[in-house]
Amino acid sequence: MAYFGPHLQPVPTDVSVWQWLFRSAPVLRNDVPNGIGPLSNDHGFRHAITGEILTFRAVKDKATSLSIALARLCGVQAHQTVAIVSPNSIWCPVAMFAAGRLGAVVTTLPHEASAKELSYFFQASSAALVFTNASALSQVRKACQMAGLTDERIILLDDAYQGGQSIQELIAYGNQLEPSQFIEEWRPTMNTSAACAFLSFTSGTTGRPKAVMISHANMISQLCQMRQLSPRQKQNTVLGILPFYHITGLVHLIHLPVLLGQDVVIMDKFNMREMLNTVVKYKCNELWVVPPLLIRLLNDNIVQEYDLSFVTQFNTGAAPLAEQIIVPLSARFPRVAIRQAWGMTESTSCLTVTPPGQATWNNATKVGKIVAGTEIRIVDPDTAEDVAVGRSGELWARGPQISMGYLNNSAETEDSFDSNGYLHTGDLGSIDAEGFIKIHDRLKEMIKVRGFGIAPAELEDLLLGHPKVCDAAIVGIPDDYSGEIPRAYIVLSPGVVRDGETENVIKDYVKSHKARHKWLAGGVEFVDAIPKSASGKILRKSLKASWQKKLEAEKKRLVKL
Repeated sequence: MAYFGPHLQPVPTDVSVWQWLFRSAPVLRNDVPNGIGPLSNDHGFRHAITGEILTFRAVKDKATSLSIALARLCGVQAHQTVAIVSPNSIWCPVAMFAAGRLGAVVTTLPHEASAKELSYFFQASSAALVFTNASALSQVRKACQMAGLTDERIILLDDAYQGGQSIQELIAYGNQLEPSQFIEEWRPTMNTSAACAFLSFTSGTTGRPKAVMISHANMISQLCQMRQLSPRQKQNTVLGILPFYHITGLVHLIHLPVLLGQDVVIMDKFNMREMLNTVVKYKCNELWVVPPLLIRLLNDNIVQEYDLSFVTQFNTGAAPLAEQIIVPLSARFPRVAIRQAWGMTESTSCLTVTPPGQATWNNATKVGKIVAGTEIRIVDPDTAEDVAVGRSGELWARGPQISMGYLNNSAETEDSFDSNGYLHTGDLGSIDAEGFIKIHDRLKEMIKVRGFGIAPAELEDLLLGHPKVCDAAIVGIPDDYSGEIPRAYIVLSPGVVRDGETENVIKDYVKSHKARHKWLAGGVEFVDAIPKSASGKILRKSLKASWQKKLEAEKKRLVKL
């Protein structure tokens, strides 16, 4: 049977995110259902270090001017792809909304990625223009060269570089034009591929990252679902530390605050003390944090130097919270509401969220209840038959926030999205009598490092390209801080010595080609052979069991000492 969330009013499919958010949404009227007023000229995106703020009204005005310049000077048109490769910045929303106003597709990409990885993203998304900042410029220029893009297609979010242009220059150009020279905003005609708003890359289990197509209607639906879960209250000040290129940052730190009238204090990089200073300085009372950061808040001694009594809510997800963590956290922050959520890029973020009034530490092991307009089936992975309440099965989800599929990848799309509109999440979970969902495990082999997915095949393919490696397998092993970390099992080429130097060579090879969260933090183990099935599939469970056995043996040895 299917389990349903609350009713959701039909979402329009013939307006863009820009039009809905800045023109037709309740955010622009005084009759907002949850009591939040019109588009704010006081609240907005604030730089944590400088204190500079772009109010939501200013964001709209600057994005409008920028969009005109993008169209007239850069030739940006509807359905072209505009990439943003940058640490979190108050200018990222301006670039994003400007592109969206023109009907361009926005893809937000990790600035830590290597030039080779960025080149793949650019080519896979057919990027026509790239926004970046000075810290990522070198890698972006290399990637653009590989992808066939000239330097003229690069725009800096901070200062311009020699021979280049900055977002400020383009905004200034747009500001000085007469109304007769303005560019009309784009409007979609239907919820089809022509109405794709975002391309968000996610790792699968079979190879390179895939581009998830998120429509305007998908994003608007998710925003409506989250608004129903936002109680009547004073506007919160939200910490913007999660990266904007992740689906959580894209939805909950860029779009949702505009709708709810929240201040967002943006940090461009993580440092524990700087984060705590920022939270205290701006009285950030709502924190979007991944489980590893909650663990830091619990265990890091410097936290005790700060008065965080004004913090009212933690929002978290991406990985389950263990009971061993919840108990001491609840003792440290007894008056803080803990709101869990579960979803994925393919569902434009949330499928379940802890409802207001139920965000207690007692419910923290669960990922909330089904959001409005959404239905979930829990099925036996082998038979696809529904399982009973309390029994574990694969979660299938259907709703208006379910994405359009993977760009130019019909095979993966058909594998994950069935003909009845259900997304097969690959997660094993259960539902209790109260309607709370709990996640138990993952069917898919994707490794989740601090909430970011890594396809084992991506690292295996890289390792197999090294002359010292004959065969390789990657598995994720548990880690208190990151949730999981990649561990490599390597069959060395004939004549290669099994020693620490070889291990370091392999680790450094991965470091030089991949982003930090893909490094082999779980170590390297040399083996005689990789266990495989008759069909050649790597038996990852066998490797994980071997690792667990060695871990238990080491624990027993230490006890004897």
